[in-house]
Amino acid sequence: MPYSVKKQKCKQSSGKKGAYIVIKKNTGEKSSCHTSKKKAEDSIAARYAGGVTEEVIEEIKDYFRNQQDEDYLAFDDHPLASVDNLMDPSKPAPWDHLTNTEDDGDVDVDIKEKV
Repeated sequence: MPYSVKKQKCKQSSGKKGAYIVIKKNTGEKSSCHTSKKKAEDSIAARYAGGVTEEVIEEIKDYFRNQQDEDYLAFDDHPLASVDNLMDPSKPAPWDHLTNTEDDGDVDVDIKEKV
Protein backbone atom coordinates (compact mmCIF):
# COMPACT_ATOMS: atom_id res chain seq x y z
CA MET A 1 0.00 0.00 0.00
CA PRO A 2 1.28 3.48 -0.77
CA TYR A 3 0.11 4.75 2.66
CA SER A 4 1.31 4.24 6.21
CA VAL A 5 0.24 5.29 9.71
CA LYS A 6 2.54 7.38 11.88
CA LYS A 7 2.03 8.46 15.50
CA GLN A 8 2.21 12.25 15.43
CA LYS A 9 0.21 15.08 16.94
CA CYS A 10 -2.03 16.66 14.34
CA LYS A 11 -5.13 18.77 13.91
CA GLN A 12 -8.18 17.69 11.90
CA SER A 13 -9.91 20.11 9.55
CA SER A 14 -12.70 20.36 12.15
CA GLY A 15 -10.15 21.65 14.68
CA LYS A 16 -10.19 18.44 16.75
CA LYS A 17 -6.79 17.20 17.95
CA GLY A 18 -5.49 13.93 16.59
CA ALA A 19 -2.62 11.60 17.44
CA TYR A 20 -2.08 9.62 14.22
CA ILE A 21 -1.54 10.67 10.63
CA VAL A 22 -1.79 8.81 7.36
CA ILE A 23 1.13 9.60 5.09
CA LYS A 24 1.88 8.83 1.47
CA LYS A 25 4.88 6.49 1.48
CA ASN A 26 6.42 7.79 -1.74
CA THR A 27 6.33 11.49 -0.74
CA GLY A 28 5.96 11.49 3.05
CA GLU A 29 3.09 13.95 2.56
CA LYS A 30 0.44 14.01 5.30
CA SER A 31 -2.85 12.78 3.92
CA SER A 32 -5.16 12.84 6.96
CA CYS A 33 -5.31 13.19 10.76
CA HIS A 34 -7.05 10.74 13.13
CA THR A 35 -7.77 10.37 16.84
CA SER A 36 -6.72 6.70 16.99
CA LYS A 37 -4.44 4.26 15.20
CA LYS A 38 -7.44 2.10 14.26
CA LYS A 39 -9.23 5.06 12.64
CA ALA A 40 -6.07 5.87 10.66
CA GLU A 41 -5.77 2.23 9.51
CA ASP A 42 -9.48 2.16 8.64
CA SER A 43 -8.95 5.31 6.58
CA ILE A 44 -6.30 3.53 4.52
CA ALA A 45 -8.55 0.49 4.04
CA ALA A 46 -11.44 2.74 2.95
CA ARG A 47 -9.31 4.22 0.19
CA TYR A 48 -9.24 0.83 -1.51
CA ALA A 49 -12.80 -0.29 -0.75
CA GLY A 50 -15.07 -0.53 -3.74
CA GLY A 51 -12.45 0.79 -6.14
CA VAL A 52 -12.41 4.31 -4.72
CA THR A 53 -9.33 5.96 -6.17
CA GLU A 54 -7.12 8.70 -4.79
CA GLU A 55 -8.58 11.00 -7.45
CA VAL A 56 -12.10 10.43 -6.11
CA ILE A 57 -10.95 11.00 -2.53
CA GLU A 58 -9.23 14.26 -3.50
CA GLU A 59 -12.35 15.47 -5.33
CA ILE A 60 -14.49 14.75 -2.26
CA LYS A 61 -11.98 16.44 0.07
CA ASP A 62 -11.96 19.45 -2.26
CA TYR A 63 -15.76 19.56 -2.18
CA PHE A 64 -15.90 19.64 1.62
CA ARG A 65 -12.94 22.05 1.96
CA ASN A 66 -14.78 24.55 -0.19
CA GLN A 67 -18.26 24.19 1.28
CA GLN A 68 -18.41 27.92 1.97
CA ASP A 69 -17.62 28.67 -1.66
CA GLU A 70 -20.74 29.92 -3.47
CA ASP A 71 -20.13 27.59 -6.43
CA TYR A 72 -20.02 24.52 -4.19
CA LEU A 73 -23.02 25.58 -2.12
CA ALA A 74 -25.05 25.55 -5.31
CA PHE A 75 -24.87 21.72 -5.13
CA ASP A 76 -25.70 21.42 -1.42
CA ASP A 77 -29.26 20.16 -2.01
CA HIS A 78 -28.48 18.31 -5.23
CA PRO A 79 -29.72 14.67 -5.24
CA LEU A 80 -26.22 13.40 -6.09
CA ALA A 81 -24.54 15.36 -3.25
CA SER A 82 -25.11 12.72 -0.55
CA VAL A 83 -22.04 11.02 0.93
CA ASP A 84 -23.14 7.67 -0.53
CA ASN A 85 -23.43 9.12 -4.03
CA LEU A 86 -20.16 11.04 -3.74
CA MET A 87 -18.33 7.85 -2.66
CA ASP A 88 -19.85 5.76 -5.48
CA PRO A 89 -17.39 5.90 -8.40
CA SER A 90 -20.11 4.72 -10.79
CA LYS A 91 -22.13 7.90 -10.18
CA PRO A 92 -21.18 11.33 -11.48
CA ALA A 93 -20.41 14.22 -9.17
CA PRO A 94 -23.22 16.78 -8.93
CA TRP A 95 -21.15 19.35 -10.82
CA ASP A 96 -20.32 17.01 -13.73
CA HIS A 97 -23.48 17.95 -15.63
CA LEU A 98 -23.11 21.71 -15.75
CA THR A 99 -22.70 21.51 -19.50
CA ASN A 100 -24.47 18.23 -20.21
CA THR A 101 -24.93 17.11 -23.79
CA GLU A 102 -25.73 13.65 -25.10
CA ASP A 103 -22.29 13.26 -26.68
CA ASP A 104 -20.14 14.59 -23.80
CA GLY A 105 -18.89 11.11 -22.88
CA ASP A 106 -19.97 11.11 -19.24
CA VAL A 107 -22.49 8.92 -17.46
CA ASP A 108 -26.02 10.29 -17.60
CA VAL A 109 -28.39 9.50 -14.74
CA ASP A 110 -31.99 10.51 -14.29
CA ILE A 111 -32.52 12.67 -11.20
CA LYS A 112 -35.37 14.68 -9.81
CA GLU A 113 -34.20 18.10 -8.69
CA LYS A 114 -35.78 19.75 -5.65
CA VAL A 115 -37.55 22.97 -6.47
